[in-house]
Amino acid sequence: MFFVIPTPIGNLEDITPRAINTIKSLDILFCENTQNTNNLLLKFNIKGVTLKKYVDYNEQKIIPEILSLLSENKKIGLVSDAGYPTISDPGYKLLRAIKNNGINYTVLPGATSILPTLIYSALPSNNFVFIGFLSKKQGKVKQELLKFSGMTTIFFESPHRIIKTLKLLNDEFPDSQITICREISKLHEEVISGNISDVYTQFAKRESIKGEMSIAILINN
Repeated sequence: MFFVIPTPIGNLEDITPRAINTIKSLDILFCENTQNTNNLLLKFNIKGVTLKKYVDYNEQKIIPEILSLLSENKKIGLVSDAGYPTISDPGYKLLRAIKNNGINYTVLPGATSILPTLIYSALPSNNFVFIGFLSKKQGKVKQELLKFSGMTTIFFESPHRIIKTLKLLNDEFPDSQITICREISKLHEEVISGNISDVYTQFAKRESIKGEMSIAILINN
């Protein structure tokens, strides 16, 4: 049996009892970073689970191994460093291979930054879209966002790109509404909302910006 297991995005107390018990029952747990995952296991006194790395560069090599282990009735799990595996992280090719081979798998509920960002934003939540990370090509960003004009759009952004992204948004959509959630569920959680020009001005004044961010925007164009 195969399990997709979300892990906390910040506060370790956000892990569910079901996730802990599932990990305890596994033969092998595949993860992005074995040290990070081992720290999580130590926190909850989980022992006896073999950790193996699953990342972009070994994905094609490791998928046949996992399929073989599942055919031997091994209990296998997949985690990312934080949040849900496969969401802007490797894993969907593995799930597709598992499904194509007629093998059942279970997806556990758990922590994610996407829904808290949507709710923090107080933007329309009956119809929204998540688009992962924006294109690194600035010329494509406007096109990406215009496709979802009038719909709450959520994406991830890194601290070293946030000012450049906000400047582009301010140039193209200055009257649109935006919410930036930084370090969700962590000690220094921060939520900033307003029109893009005001939020851009706030961030441009900062000497440094740390922490991953999830962003909700409503393009009015």
